[in-house]
Amino acid sequence: MQREDLIVPLISGQRVLDIGSLGQSSVYCLWNVLNEHSASLTGVDLPDAEQTAREILKVTADGLRHKNDPRITYGNMETLDLGATFDVVTAGDVIEHVSNQGLFLDNIRRHLMPGGRLILTTPNAKWPTVLFRPNATHVLWHDAFTLRQLLERHGFRVETIRYYRGNKPHYPWWVRPLLLRQQIFVVARN
Repeated sequence: MQREDLIVPLISGQRVLDIGSLGQSSVYCLWNVLNEHSASLTGVDLPDAEQTAREILKVTADGLRHKNDPRITYGNMETLDLGATFDVVTAGDVIEHVSNQGLFLDNIRRHLMPGGRLILTTPNAKWPTVLFRPNATHVLWHDAFTLRQLLERHGFRVETIRYYRGNKPHYPWWVRPLLLRQQIFVVARN
């Protein structure tokens, strides 16, 4: 099962804030699936994300997100104030890049309606690829225990923590059993 299959039922018809909207590559970007199923979509990404992601961006006619989409605001979600609240906030493979994860989560709570949901995904820190081939842009990794502790310390009530295969749409059949716990999927309430 892919994370999109887990996310769609939770965001359908909801007002969604997507953090990391441009993503490092199309594999990590949730923008298109969120755009298709949410009632409204707002995005946030770092000011330098537009330049970093330039080679993966396509014109909107291709059905992909566009660097000039007016729904995407550029700023740091540790401190950014959008002046709005949302039913759902998604952060797909973002938290491991964030310098101050506490500020990040506190600011997400300010942007969530009471009872709203945070949906996040992150690599499993206890997975071999994290240990043997670390990503230089990651500042802190989590396992299910540390992620639950962090969320609860910042006022979230964790509803779901589960593992899933990676974010690539297709893996060779012989690799799939090895990837069952590669990523963590979390749903938490405000």
